[in-house]
Amino acid sequence: MQSTRTIPVADPSQKSKELFLYWLSLSETQCFLRSELGKLCPNLPRTAIESLQELDNSPNTLTRPVSPPPNLSKSPRGARGLSGASPKRRSSSKLSNSSSANGKAAGDQADYNKVNQRLQQVPKFYYPNGKKDGNENHHVMMRAASAVFQAQPNGQLKLEDFPTLMKACKLPVYWKAPLFNLCCGMNKTVDMAGFKKTWTKVVQGCHDAASRFVYILTKGKRRYLVEDDFTELIQDVVNTHPGLACLTTAPEFHSRYIETVIARIFYTVSKSWNFKITLSELRKSNFLEVLSELDKEEDINQELYYFSYEHFYVIYCNFWDLDTDHDCIIDADDLSRHANGTLLPTMVKQLMSGAVTRRSSSSLNGVMSYKDFVWFLLSEEDKTTPRSVEYWFRCMDMDGDGVLSLYELEHFYEEMVDKMIILGIESLSVEDYMCQLLDMIHPTEEGKITMRDLKSSHMAGQFFNMCFNLDKYLELEQDPSCRNNGDDTDSTLTDWEKYAQEQYQILAAEEQEASDSDGDLDEADRKALM
Repeated sequence: MQSTRTIPVADPSQKSKELFLYWLSLSETQCFLRSELGKLCPNLPRTAIESLQELDNSPNTLTRPVSPPPNLSKSPRGARGLSGASPKRRSSSKLSNSSSANGKAAGDQADYNKVNQRLQQVPKFYYPNGKKDGNENHHVMMRAASAVFQAQPNGQLKLEDFPTLMKACKLPVYWKAPLFNLCCGMNKTVDMAGFKKTWTKVVQGCHDAASRFVYILTKGKRRYLVEDDFTELIQDVVNTHPGLACLTTAPEFHSRYIETVIARIFYTVSKSWNFKITLSELRKSNFLEVLSELDKEEDINQELYYFSYEHFYVIYCNFWDLDTDHDCIIDADDLSRHANGTLLPTMVKQLMSGAVTRRSSSSLNGVMSYKDFVWFLLSEEDKTTPRSVEYWFRCMDMDGDGVLSLYELEHFYEEMVDKMIILGIESLSVEDYMCQLLDMIHPTEEGKITMRDLKSSHMAGQFFNMCFNLDKYLELEQDPSCRNNGDDTDSTLTDWEKYAQEQYQILAAEEQEASDSDGDLDEADRKALM
């Protein structure tokens, strides 16, 4: 029986590795790799590139495939002869290689230790929860708190007793409602043990006012704030601040005032459009400073950033006039009546499109809620703030590509011209109008205006008024003194504060006149009945 002979088949993967190593050993390949490595890593140390050069000049550089040649002797003696070393010499070679490897490992460990020592010498610069205050004494604060609790007959405090505790512990008074709720849980009173346990937990992980404020309002669940987190704090301000005593007899306005204050907080403090306030944003704002001083100011209208009742009154009266059915929602027809119809139809459509409104529910598409209206009025009356620039830029950027093109500017101007024709007002040509806008902003890229261009120009207010607000555009044309874009160094009031002050005086005068006329009518009726 004839035996069959098995022919060995080469492993394709092994062959591909051999070919790759052969290609890598070519001098042309090494020159190419050195040049490309220099392009990709220009800051790479010279020793790394020189190692490739040494590889090119080394006598051990591979110049052929690593597989044995076909004429290699198959005898054990021939194989031993080709090895170039006796078994004894091979063992000594292994020892030398082992010692060199150990030396390299020791050198790497030494380098690592040096780098680690240098890193330890770099001072810490990132404190996500604030930097510890070495002057803060937790034990002194607890002794002051203990004295307040001991002064109570049963050693427990209610919410109305918390202002005394907050002042004794040198904490902002209007932190009291959220802190009380964090301490008591479902109970209606707090004892010393509960307060100490809660506050110790707060200060262990939070080392500055911003991180502690966020922890208290979120009950330690988040590292950012949302709108609902402020509700109980603002409600406590409504209930206890002497400047808001007028709201005591009008509880139906409590929710509107709270919504107004919260909307203004997020309008000013938050720098994004996700309606969240991060720790970094809170630290960079003035909100905590304003809140800590709020109990010291009896006239809340002197606080112009967030809590002014007069500002709330102006905003709500404007919304009430537009919301004819009083469902706290206004549509495009309602908004088009704002300021006697000064807004362009396209701008009204953009305002309702969701570009600047916060509601994503399908039931609210194409309408504006009260909180959205707060943002609208703040942006409309003061176009110089960073938030208002972002607000109107998002509205004018109809295609959402991040730039205002000449086509978009021309589209708004055509609607402006249509209104001017109806009023019999002479208008500029499109070319002259575009030249005015571009000369005003000086965009970095010709024919395209970015948000950065608008913010750096300090002329965004005048630019937006010329684009879609006919009344203010005509005011600019007739009164050149209005071209300072709100940068009046002689005034300490912003454009919004000036507007709110004027409107409140007008509304107060109208209310007083209506009250007087009602009083005269009552007097006439009384005389008629006599």
